[in-house]
Amino acid sequence: MFLLDTNIVSLLDHRRRDSASELIQWMNRNGARLYLSAMTLTEMEAGILKLRRQGKAKRASELTILLERILTDFGDRVLAMDALTAVTVTRLAEQARPSVLELADLIIAATAKRHDLTLLTANEKHFRNLGITIVNPLKKLPEDDAVLQ
Repeated sequence: MFLLDTNIVSLLDHRRRDSASELIQWMNRNGARLYLSAMTLTEMEAGILKLRRQGKAKRASELTILLERILTDFGDRVLAMDALTAVTVTRLAEQARPSVLELADLIIAATAKRHDLTLLTANEKHFRNLGITIVNPLKKLPEDDAVLQ
């Protein structure tokens, strides 16, 4: 099972879908195996609010529709940050030293670790040496669910 990093979720945007059509098709076939960190929703909403501040209401509205669709599609596969995840965040931050990782990346990594999920990300360097399994699906797609059964 997989946790999608925010940069992978952003490819669901209609303006970016063509750049990752094989990945989008794979995600459609394997949806039940895909999870999101609540942090990804936070990052998306922050981006929407920033667009509104910048007067880019049309683009903000497009992304709001995408976010609502994602919330509907993922439902109970959005993973909240619980106490164990919170503790894992601090342990991963310590493990990453002397590098300093952004809190959002640490929360996403901790969510993957806490739930024993493979993190799908295009930002491999952000998550190296954290003891989580990462895959860049833009380089190589994981196997389909049907292949694994």
